[in-house]
Amino acid sequence: MAQVLRRLALSRRALLRGGGALLALPWLESMRPALAAPARGPLRLAVVFAPNGQRMDAWTPASEGALALSPTLEPLERHRKRLLVLSGLTIDGGRAHGDGPGDHAREGGSFLTCAHPRKTGGADIKAGVSIDQLLAQHVGGATAFPSLELGIEPGAAGGVCDSGYACAYSNNISWRTESQPMPKETSPRALFARLFGDPDEAADAQALERARASRRSVLDLAREEAKRLLSRVGPADRRKLDEYFTAVREVEGRLAREQASGPAVAPPEALKAGVGLRERPALFFELLALAFATDRTRLATFMLGNAGSNIGYGFLGVPEGHHDLSHHGNEEAKLEKIGRINRWHAEQLGGFLDRLAALQEGGEPLLERTIVLYASALADGNAHAHHDLPVLLAGGGGGWTMGRHLRFPRETPMANLYVSFLERLGVPQRSFADSTGTLL
Repeated sequence: MAQVLRRLALSRRALLRGGGALLALPWLESMRPALAAPARGPLRLAVVFAPNGQRMDAWTPASEGALALSPTLEPLERHRKRLLVLSGLTIDGGRAHGDGPGDHAREGGSFLTCAHPRKTGGADIKAGVSIDQLLAQHVGGATAFPSLELGIEPGAAGGVCDSGYACAYSNNISWRTESQPMPKETSPRALFARLFGDPDEAADAQALERARASRRSVLDLAREEAKRLLSRVGPADRRKLDEYFTAVREVEGRLAREQASGPAVAPPEALKAGVGLRERPALFFELLALAFATDRTRLATFMLGNAGSNIGYGFLGVPEGHHDLSHHGNEEAKLEKIGRINRWHAEQLGGFLDRLAALQEGGEPLLERTIVLYASALADGNAHAHHDLPVLLAGGGGGWTMGRHLRFPRETPMANLYVSFLERLGVPQRSFADSTGTLL
């Protein structure tokens, strides 16, 4: 009987160690105490920001109720039963309120704060605490990283980016305080070092450069420890570890290929031509999925472009800048190209959902314990509309009835959705920004 009850003593945050490498492990059955009922994993929240609005006639489902996917969202068909499209939501803080032009800066600054950003090009920036950082204050302490802030496109730390608004508003959606944005990570390689190496070592530029030069895999550095671990766990855990190690090696290989072909973060001029852009979202999504699976963090934001992004997508046959095209003037040729960009972004999201669905935790897909918000803070980019926003929820972490299209009365605050997040993640706060109640 003692042999039956004996279990390998592994903590929830177990690390693989060797040769100076530290690799967080995913949840394993061996981490569950003997005879204990399987415990559901913690909830996660991932927020994905799509810049410049959407082509709304290709985004909005034709009818309410049971979800029939629109052309933009068709790439997500395999996850339709785990999707919820919300129409009618408004971020009033993104409107001018007498401040004149600058809708893209306000688009970024208000997206997760629902606050009206102060119009300034100086150091006296002011927006509000974003919903992800409010959540991080309450639940972020349970993980190595209270939150992760990621983005495809680098941006200036200072200066003016949009009609008198500081670049901080355009380049960040996550705000720790009303005057302190959370800078985002735009280098997949640096993110990998933060997640799967010693954080102190990863912050040391010289140590990171030495690691890059040697190109030694963290799994190679911890080879003997990995062998011992595999010999001590059961068949199910061995399969899971094998899948996880394969995924880590694949990411390492992709990072090595990226290093061989150019710098980790392409300069803005190259990004505008689409150089290096095709693979970057999928790489960030893979790293984020691994961060969730290893419980390195439970909260993340990911910007597919800065607010007002003018990246070109040459590989889609769209060399023009995204922002330039968003001022389409209802020209069909421009609308068609905007539709291509929107659909490609949805395809990248679909890959992330695939990965979350494939990763298992406590006997269920990680997607079932994750809330994914995918949205733009503008509706039609040409009109700079801050109402009837394109909003999509994915995953099972909210516990809501999915597979539907819900339409709310016009001017329903987006903040009401964020109150629903607070409620679902167990934060004892029942209001946020201009909320009037909970949404779901």
